[in-house]
Amino acid sequence: MGVIVTTDKSKTGGKGGKPPVSDRDAIDALPLSMIPLSSGTLKSARLVKNSRMETAVELHNDSVSGSLQIRPEDIVQAQAGTVEDQTIVSKLSALPSYDIYSLRSSLKRLGIEVDDTVLELSGDMKDTLHRYTQEFTRPLIRNIFGEGDETDADLLKLFNDPDKTRVAGRLKMMGQKTGLGMAEIPAFLEDYSDVFLSVAYYRHTFHGIVPDINRFWLWLGDLRTQREVASSPRTLASCKKVEDSLRFLSTSIRERLAKFQNGFELFWGDINKQSFMKLRSDIEENHAGMGAVLCGLVVKTRNWSLEFPDNAVGGPQKRAQYVITELEPGLEQLKLMENEARSRIGLTLVHIF
Repeated sequence: MGVIVTTDKSKTGGKGGKPPVSDRDAIDALPLSMIPLSSGTLKSARLVKNSRMETAVELHNDSVSGSLQIRPEDIVQAQAGTVEDQTIVSKLSALPSYDIYSLRSSLKRLGIEVDDTVLELSGDMKDTLHRYTQEFTRPLIRNIFGEGDETDADLLKLFNDPDKTRVAGRLKMMGQKTGLGMAEIPAFLEDYSDVFLSVAYYRHTFHGIVPDINRFWLWLGDLRTQREVASSPRTLASCKKVEDSLRFLSTSIRERLAKFQNGFELFWGDINKQSFMKLRSDIEENHAGMGAVLCGLVVKTRNWSLEFPDNAVGGPQKRAQYVITELEPGLEQLKLMENEARSRIGLTLVHIF
């Protein structure tokens, strides 16, 4: 039986770790409590991704004993669940990301029914995303409720105006601009909110690893100058592959996020039901690709940062070994997924180096 015991600093708050992200908001962990399984042991466990983008079933994790994990294929042997449970978990372990937005379509495709309420961000995460969502909601409010020269405070007052007559008039105006019936407007606003919240979530997730990515370029540049590395063609090739791959992935994610932003701007310029459906389709069809590639980047950069909390930690041999065994594996698949995601929204494909 494949039992793995690790000290997972990202979950236990080890040295150099950042505040842990709740499972509900995580992009790389899936609490099995939300999945219809028969085993109580499994329902208290979760699926987690490692830096090589492999999936393990984490049965237990604390700061003292570390993380107790088994492979998905060892569930029955470990007496943690039934054959049916193992089949479900094996399907889930093959998913490249566990963010709630890509899970919505993935679980539906796999025929796994869950309570819709578990596929929502936590209240704390929604509060955190407020700074991003303002830039999406402000133009919509201004376009529908404003006269053209209001300040943000004026718009907020208009939006929160308790005068029912005025609210009814504004909703009628919105119906005229969007082509929606009055009864359709609440659902429209809810859908709009969910779509821009998903983009805000991905932006926040990416921005959270940018400092680590920026430090990584310096770390890798220094590593390549070390005598032990400079004299090894194999190690230099791995360093180049990792650098080129991570630069492509991070640059391409920025392009996709900018594409979404442009989509919102086009929608604000011509608010109607058809333009929203096109915007929503483009973004939701990219959830899987965005989640998959971001999950890979998050796990790799976070685990690297925990292993090397500053650029003075670790000798050349240890750092070179980490590049080869932890950073390089899985990059080819991430690049393929990124190119597939780019093609879905009309971005030029990039040569897979």
